[in-house]
Amino acid sequence: MNWQYVSLRSIATVITKGTTPTSIGHGFSDTGIPFLRVHNIHNHHISLDDVLFIDETTDAALARSRIYPKDVLVSIAGTVGRTTVVPPEAPMMNCNQAVAIIRPQDEVNPYYLSYWFNTEAAIQQIQGLQVTGTISNLSLTSLKNLQIPLPSLEEQQRIIALLNRANAVRNKCKQAIQLTEELLRSIFLDQFGDSVTNPKGWNRLTLGEIASIQKGLHVTPKRQDYPLEVPYLRVANVYRDQLHLEDLKTMRVTPQELQKIKLEKGDLLLVEGHGNPEEIGRSAVWEGSMQTCVYQNHLIRVRVDRTIADPTYISTYLNAQGGRRQFTKFGKTTSGLNTITASNVKAITIACPPLKLQRHYCEYQRQLAHTLQNAHRHFQEAETLFNTLLQRSFQDVPHPKKTH
Repeated sequence: MNWQYVSLRSIATVITKGTTPTSIGHGFSDTGIPFLRVHNIHNHHISLDDVLFIDETTDAALARSRIYPKDVLVSIAGTVGRTTVVPPEAPMMNCNQAVAIIRPQDEVNPYYLSYWFNTEAAIQQIQGLQVTGTISNLSLTSLKNLQIPLPSLEEQQRIIALLNRANAVRNKCKQAIQLTEELLRSIFLDQFGDSVTNPKGWNRLTLGEIASIQKGLHVTPKRQDYPLEVPYLRVANVYRDQLHLEDLKTMRVTPQELQKIKLEKGDLLLVEGHGNPEEIGRSAVWEGSMQTCVYQNHLIRVRVDRTIADPTYISTYLNAQGGRRQFTKFGKTTSGLNTITASNVKAITIACPPLKLQRHYCEYQRQLAHTLQNAHRHFQEAETLFNTLLQRSFQDVPHPKKTH
């Protein structure tokens, strides 16, 4: 295999980064040329959600960081090392100082370079060079000094073709998840109307009127002497309408605590505190996956009166905009953590259609839950396959010799 290690600077015609317009006396516009920041850069794609804009005059002042098709973009601040290739159909763009622009020479396929940045070998190099201060960052000098394994163009193209196929499978699996989730949202909207405006005029009740609310247990060292050891749920286990139970921890409790906090099938679990304000209040239903389980203090249990409401319907409502807006309104920030209280949860209002209609929707959801579970499993398998092929495509390359 005819490979050689070369520095990034030796195989690129341009390696630069952007500038914030306000630092040179310019500003942003309501429309115009997209101006990328680090959160717009994802592995293998550019997101123009929440993108800023600059006008042509500002773009001219920032001509050094104009972005062109087939440029390789790399995040060099915050989450360092995310990379993508600018597609041929992309509009004219520019970027700030957290995004690096690499314009490879003709003997380097930009997609090969972008894939290499995702390998463990590349990540290790970057981690060894980045500076950690208030945020992690990678200097342009360090970026230019990265050692890149470079085969022939023909071999680069072979690797790209293989990884493109694996990536396409991964994307299709991801799309299947998105389509199933969108179908569930459409069924909910069709049956109950918009959860914010309540156009069908359903009776509104507070959670305090239809459920009992209970916070969880603090995890402290003093528990080591308590008599009972039981698994418990934490924030990392609770997502919107699904629980991830692969990584449960245990805590020791008293018999009295167990009686009070033990989960029952149909209990809702709400996230009480999170660094992201959009994630507070996210909820899922406990389906009784194990006989004994409790939960920690950053979760709140909601035990619904099932003569009034179905727990699955309530969880879906809370995870929709009607619930999320209320949680965001109630949320308070303490030391960077956004939190809600049990009193806030009791005050959340729910549109309550007839119980029969709620259960009709929940039956749809249960039928689609199996489809969604399979879609997630297929995505994880595709993700594993892609990552395995990615590492193997580069693993036989001898590592560069260290220079002293």
